[in-house]
Amino acid sequence: MDKPAATRGVRWVLILFVLAAILRVGWVVHRYSDPAGSEALTYPDEDAYWLSARSLAAGEGLRDEFGYRATYMPAYPAFLAIFAGSDRPLWWARLVQALLAAAVAPAAYLMARRWDVWTAGSEAASPVLPVLAGLAAAFDPFLIFFAGLLLTEALFAVAVTAAWLLVIALSERASACGARPVARVSADWVLYALGAGILLLLSVMLRPAAGVLIVVSVVWIAVGRGGPSMRLQAAVLIVLVVLIGLMPWAARNHRVIGQWRWLTTRGGISLYDGVHPGATGGSDLAHTKTMPQVWGLSEVEWDRYFSDRAWSAIRNDPGRVAALAWHKLVRTWSLAPNVEAYRRGPVAWISAGWMILLLTSAVVGLWARRQKLGACLTLLLPVFVFTILHMVFVGSVRYRVPTMPMVMVLSAAGLCWLGRGRAAASSR
Repeated sequence: MDKPAATRGVRWVLILFVLAAILRVGWVVHRYSDPAGSEALTYPDEDAYWLSARSLAAGEGLRDEFGYRATYMPAYPAFLAIFAGSDRPLWWARLVQALLAAAVAPAAYLMARRWDVWTAGSEAASPVLPVLAGLAAAFDPFLIFFAGLLLTEALFAVAVTAAWLLVIALSERASACGARPVARVSADWVLYALGAGILLLLSVMLRPAAGVLIVVSVVWIAVGRGGPSMRLQAAVLIVLVVLIGLMPWAARNHRVIGQWRWLTTRGGISLYDGVHPGATGGSDLAHTKTMPQVWGLSEVEWDRYFSDRAWSAIRNDPGRVAALAWHKLVRTWSLAPNVEAYRRGPVAWISAGWMILLLTSAVVGLWARRQKLGACLTLLLPVFVFTILHMVFVGSVRYRVPTMPMVMVLSAAGLCWLGRGRAAASSR
């Protein structure tokens, strides 16, 4: 990359981070300025994360409301535990999270720039496309909104987007090699693979659902076109980084619950939430807290009980479960939030308008780059993975939020393609 382009890139990274930080911190200050309101929690998952964080800060280790020890991955409770001793712990946690969440905008910019070079070539790559993607990530109302909630979405979006920047870089470099085997792997290739492994590890330490993304992405990297030796080595290195990083967590779980558990013990109840006979596609676990069948069960037995019930529901009525999958898809990609308070009025209209703009221009972008279908599929892999995953589990707008930067890259490509078409038409 020439020096002016590199300088311009650094400048945009800084501009986008500052802009995104102003918007997110500004939202937190506006929404949570009242001392009482800033310490209030709105959603059940916020309560659960904060309870685990306080338990960790008190030196009792991770515990949930039932005293279970491995129901949540440790990264987010550990982040919240940092603020547990302050005068306004939730306020400071929101502010710091808002600052960290701002990194999604420069990450989207860098991911878009790499993908644009891959699909258009270095000579035809547009300086505007990555800027549009970065601006979309900075201004996205959902990413801004979730930056103020004590949920994993905002930080998870940063980790997944940054990881996917490196996955795209690995795939682009390998495809450029064609079918030639590569005996020597360059230092930057190793750094890309190490970085992707570390960021994917961080993703799964924030949210266990990322485990599926890791498996799919490693397979995708290993079997993709071009540079077979390079791809295989990168895939192996990523797997090693993730396994080594998860080893202390799995060993800790073996010590405290008596089982090597690499993720969490919520798999059973999460699946049950999505498929039980009364399931609607949304989450509703209130009734499980009073079920006498689970009283006195150990954590592992509790997980197994709900797993067995979930699979029994699937076997007994597969047609209903298949129909539920459609409802979950609709919920996940709803134009307006599913929460009743936000389904009408200005919030719903802003949400719907924003999503229509993004999705329509993304379809145009996919058409414009259809000659590079493999690169487009690589870009959208997290979108497909989490959409399919939440057609099985619970569907919600929040689960698509971390994958939207990938959609924004295609949206930027579509807007650039439309802009060039209009420019060409006006010059005739």
